[in-house]
Amino acid sequence: MVEAEPTSNSEEDIKEFLCEQIVTQYLDSSDFNGVAAPQLMGVVEKLPANATALLTELVAEGVIYANFGHEMVNPHILGFPHQSAANNLAEVQRRGEIHSAVLYPTRHTLGSMSAGDRYPGAPYSAALALGHAQLESVFFQAEVLGRYRDDPRYDYTLDIGGEIRAQENTPLETYLTTFSIGFDRDTGNDEIVVGVPLRYLHDLSPAEQSYWKSFEHDRQDWVLHPDWVRPHLMGEFPERISPYTAILMEMNLVNEICDTIGYPKLFRNLYEGEDRPTDYGYLIRPTKRELSNFTEQLNKLLIDNLDQKFFGKMGMPLKEERSDGEGNTYQGQRGTLSMLIDWMERTVTHDPNGLVTSAAAILREIRKTRSNVAHTLRANEYDLATWTEQRRLIVESYLAVRTVRQLLQSHPNAVAVTVPKELEEPRVWPF
Repeated sequence: MVEAEPTSNSEEDIKEFLCEQIVTQYLDSSDFNGVAAPQLMGVVEKLPANATALLTELVAEGVIYANFGHEMVNPHILGFPHQSAANNLAEVQRRGEIHSAVLYPTRHTLGSMSAGDRYPGAPYSAALALGHAQLESVFFQAEVLGRYRDDPRYDYTLDIGGEIRAQENTPLETYLTTFSIGFDRDTGNDEIVVGVPLRYLHDLSPAEQSYWKSFEHDRQDWVLHPDWVRPHLMGEFPERISPYTAILMEMNLVNEICDTIGYPKLFRNLYEGEDRPTDYGYLIRPTKRELSNFTEQLNKLLIDNLDQKFFGKMGMPLKEERSDGEGNTYQGQRGTLSMLIDWMERTVTHDPNGLVTSAAAILREIRKTRSNVAHTLRANEYDLATWTEQRRLIVESYLAVRTVRQLLQSHPNAVAVTVPKELEEPRVWPF
């Protein structure tokens, strides 16, 4: 609410007053908001001055910015970097009025006042105070997330987007409601980065902001994940899901089909929602150790998690003849992976695309890699190609579990189960 008045009736003093009110509203508001033009016009309408003309002059001079919601639906938030003074003036003239605008100080105006000094040690809050747009993203090396993923005092998730919250009754203050995975415009580079709009970085304490600042990427031309942009910046629904989420959804659907057709559940445990492992997602460090840990997660999800009761119901032998080192034979427990592959090969009647063969190959690879890792010391080699390898693993693993679900879905009673459209079409990102 504007309560002050200009010191005199001169046009220059009134313009200075209007600018001061816009700056004060912007810096003192809780969310770097603008001021609606009618609020200012109401104060000066009794003076011998044309408020509309004076505000338009301030726009033309690049002192203030008139936001009509022409770049973002909500004009009370400066979501994206504002237009040049010439383009903003053209927008005012195109509309034939400034009365419906929400007014902001420009970066030039705030910079001349050193407005960022209000936030010492908080570089991203200072950037907003200097007029940077709230949805202007900063990109960081993905390793910035390691501190939170590896500390059980944080609730941490990472997929297409992510969230970090300090748990209750801890001395930590971190609260980052959302961030996005970022990618290179060059599709030949699979490096993963983290992109966060300034508005969300502003919620971090100065100490946390300084920590994130130390991980700023030396490039800032990355692309936010399109299905993070749609709901968070454009107010639209996502188009697809990640292969990480798709695997968990497929596992849930497999068990639902088993229930419907009267089979024991194939997977002993499901890991959607709060049960999702924190290190099941994009690698945050491109190292052999991180990739090994991820492969172990896939093994636990897709192989160790298989229930023998399912295969018993299928009439498959649960034991096999083995021999020890001395040539003695005995009945040993069959591996669940071996039984799954046998069941797939027995169930399929026509597989021109080799889906069962591909599914068996990737599952055997995961199992073999996991076994090798369990018996070797892992060198923590840094290699950017690790991201490429993880992408291959997750996509092929998704196709494998999808194949399992489709084989179960061929049962006549499975028609009662509704397949989510994301899985039916499918709508799954290849990264």
